[in-house]
Amino acid sequence: VAQKENMMASVKISCSVCLDLLKEPVTVPCGHSYCMSCIETYWDGDDQRGNHSCPQCRKTFFPRPVLEKNIMLAELVEELKRIELRSDLCYSMFFGGTRHLGDNE
Repeated sequence: VAQKENMMASVKISCSVCLDLLKEPVTVPCGHSYCMSCIETYWDGDDQRGNHSCPQCRKTFFPRPVLEKNIMLAELVEELKRIELRSDLCYSMFFGGTRHLGDNE
């Protein structure tokens, strides 16, 4: 059950651009969140058109939004990493191996 909860949490706090856990998470004006570097790179390609859009909902923003790290989301990602590490340690102690989010039971 804990593994499934961890997997669900990781899906909710993963970047839809790189598909990894958020790194330096930022939230764009429509409410979707991305890694700072992922959304900056995505928007760098939009600079010539002058419109910047959300990769998920396609809502456009003009001018380009100023991005600030979402501290609360960053702390949540770090806590999930700590929980996964503790889970892997317990699994290793009892079963002699390691597992990661997404492994089949």
